[in-house]
Amino acid sequence: MSAKRIFIPFICVYLIICTVLVFNSGIFSQQPNTGGKIFSLAAEANQSAQKNLPQITSLPDKPVDTSQITAVSAEEKTFTLGSVSKKDNPYNLELSLTTKGAAVISARLRDYDNRDRKNPQPFKILSSVANTNTLASTKLLLPETGKAFPLERLNWQSSGVNKNAKGSEAISFYAIILKDGGEYVKLTKTYTLRPEDYLLDCSVTLVNLSGAEIKTALNMFGPVGITKEDQRIDTRTATTGFLNPQDNVEATKINIKKIEKDFGGKAPLFHKNAEYKFLWTSISDKYFSVIIRPVPMGPNSLYSDWIDAKYAIYLDPDTAVEGDENIGIQLQTQTASITPQQKLTYDFQVYIGPKDRHLFDNTPLYQKLGFRETIDFQACFGDTFKPLSFFILTAMDWIYKFIPNYGVVIIIVVFVVRVLLHPITKRSQVSMMKMTKLGPKSEEIKQKYADNKAEMNKQMMALYKEHGASPILGCLPMFLQMPIWIALYSAIYAGIEFRGAAFLPFWITDLSSVDALFYFPAGIEKIPFVGSFLGTSFNPLPILLAVAMFAQQKLTPTSAPSTNPQAAQQQKMMLWMMPIMMLMFLYRMPSGLNLYIMASTTAGVVEQYVIRKHIREKEAAEESSFVPTTSKLGGKLKKKKPKPPYKFS
Repeated sequence: MSAKRIFIPFICVYLIICTVLVFNSGIFSQQPNTGGKIFSLAAEANQSAQKNLPQITSLPDKPVDTSQITAVSAEEKTFTLGSVSKKDNPYNLELSLTTKGAAVISARLRDYDNRDRKNPQPFKILSSVANTNTLASTKLLLPETGKAFPLERLNWQSSGVNKNAKGSEAISFYAIILKDGGEYVKLTKTYTLRPEDYLLDCSVTLVNLSGAEIKTALNMFGPVGITKEDQRIDTRTATTGFLNPQDNVEATKINIKKIEKDFGGKAPLFHKNAEYKFLWTSISDKYFSVIIRPVPMGPNSLYSDWIDAKYAIYLDPDTAVEGDENIGIQLQTQTASITPQQKLTYDFQVYIGPKDRHLFDNTPLYQKLGFRETIDFQACFGDTFKPLSFFILTAMDWIYKFIPNYGVVIIIVVFVVRVLLHPITKRSQVSMMKMTKLGPKSEEIKQKYADNKAEMNKQMMALYKEHGASPILGCLPMFLQMPIWIALYSAIYAGIEFRGAAFLPFWITDLSSVDALFYFPAGIEKIPFVGSFLGTSFNPLPILLAVAMFAQQKLTPTSAPSTNPQAAQQQKMMLWMMPIMMLMFLYRMPSGLNLYIMASTTAGVVEQYVIRKHIREKEAAEESSFVPTTSKLGGKLKKKKPKPPYKFS
């Protein structure tokens, strides 16, 4: 069997596997909703903490306390912290907050838009899902009384936003919990947003207003409802950072499909090694991440040990609507004892912004906490090619300093890769040309040893060795480029630099998206197969790529003899199959990736033409070196003695 028939099907299967892995994402199952207007909290407070809060592993061996725990619910109001105005605005974020649960309803970014081609607006990175809000305080746990007070349904009180001297804005919410009509616990939650910062500070303070010691813990949501930008391949993940015993940051990522199937929609976030210390947890989409970090109470500690339970959860606001499922984080503090009039404060820092490795590497706190680990390349084999992807991104950013167009930068990367691989490519072409000429002899060997496969393979290898040909060498450039393709795809997928970056003003205006030349009328995406393949736009770059790949296939030498009808038919099928498969695989891929493969394929066609021309000229020169002798020698050809290229004295 020829090398082409061996390796091209293997590559096709390899690409299919990659496709399955790239699109292998799941959704979260349904989360019970506790929304609804509240007028009295006493009945809700008398629920058993053991029944509703399974993370509390021990409760007092006594009957449930029947005393009434209530609170006064204030008027529901919303406030705005920061701004997304483009004029004279020092803030990177705009947060919408509500008194219900003292939570963040939504967050928008000043410097990134939603890429709506008709009406671009500031990008909304967070939103409310299923009446669940980011940083909502959900329950005040009172294990000794067997009760859990529903804070998320309580309208806290607030006097509004305050402007601080250094330009930061802050807002405080407070609620007083009553026990049998008397003051029991006061909770205060404060948010602070600084200018030109993606970091939101949040502190929650508990004060014991009773005359006895109280044991309590807080249950709250972390980030909830991150935006899904790409309906096809934007897999949202929950990532958790840990400090390993060597004081290095490592991260674990939760597969959404696994959360749904293996954990029923609520997956614990912990490390299997107890020596790993919890640092932070996050939810992310392709380009943005929201990271919540419990601030250590000790001054010299990087990690905090006062967070107890941590879960990645699903949220599904409407089971009848496909694709609106979302992800969130749920946290719970450890149970702490508070003496009368004692104050206990929990501090959080919440990063709400782009997954920008420059920002993560150049900000000391982010670098120390390893926020770079939230960057998820979402490619085949997990993070196998992550170092190569980071290297490619770094190299491209360096070139971008001199040529501020990432499309041109991609073409330059193609040129560099082609130059580095040229010696191998040339040897590959020479080997394939030799195997083409050896086609008749190889066919004779196959026929002669048809009943003895071992001897046939032995004779074939001897033939290839005698003439300096190699089946593997012919496919080597393809295999060497495959990791670069995967790493570049990963880089374009995850690199915030490519989001909205244009190559041309009228076409390929966003390298992180398809190269839409024009958009189809509404409704075409609902047509079976056609809509799933074409999407909503006409993308000519993958079509041009398929044509270039067909031309490259035509120029590639074949090793099967044309006298074999079956082999010739297989070669003809592969000539068409490979470009068609690549067209289907790449049609809705980011235009930056298609631009790279297109430029590489086109350069490969030119390179193959030049190499084959050089081989033909070399063969012609070798043939011309044979001259006829005199008739006395029987008219046989005599090879000229080659002259040395240099003379040495």
